[in-house]
Amino acid sequence: MGLGKTLQVIVFLYAHYIVQGENNRNTLIVCPASLVYNWAQECQHFAPELPVCTVAGTAAERRELLDSLPDHPGQILITSYDLLKRDIAHYEGIDFRFQIIDEAQYIKNATTQSARSVKAVQVRSRFALTGTPIENRLGELWSIFDFLMPGFLFGNQYFRKEYEVPITKDRDEQVLKRLKGLIGPFILRRVKKD
Repeated sequence: MGLGKTLQVIVFLYAHYIVQGENNRNTLIVCPASLVYNWAQECQHFAPELPVCTVAGTAAERRELLDSLPDHPGQILITSYDLLKRDIAHYEGIDFRFQIIDEAQYIKNATTQSARSVKAVQVRSRFALTGTPIENRLGELWSIFDFLMPGFLFGNQYFRKEYEVPITKDRDEQVLKRLKGLIGPFILRRVKKD
């Protein structure tokens, strides 16, 4: 949507890998298939020093790349939601420093394979990017936060009973205010006019 999310992530990764020199752990960027090569091009354009590789191609090529990671720490891997689902077994044992999911609405349903796959990756810090307002459906908000910080918004059933239903059906302003207080510190929001 042109809000600069991709560029912000590239600058963040540049600062971490190049400026601070902390390049002993890999990063995983997961996005829709149509954006994998766009991410790689943007990284090349804005920060050609970053060690970027796409996890694409045949199953054998992807497996070979993932198997070689212990010998090449500090890579920034870019793959799609679909390929991550297919290759999730090959990600076992890889400890990522960062995981960034682009178009986070792809995991709006917590029970899908896409949501389960991104949550299965062993990682220290997670980021979710979306140009879609996360308030569209509170269940989507819960799923994204469950990826970012499992348990922070409680279990799905509890969240639905204590937050989603009172806010969406009863228009309870106090519950909405309480929810905004919980999630506010973790959301960086920009709008086009800014």
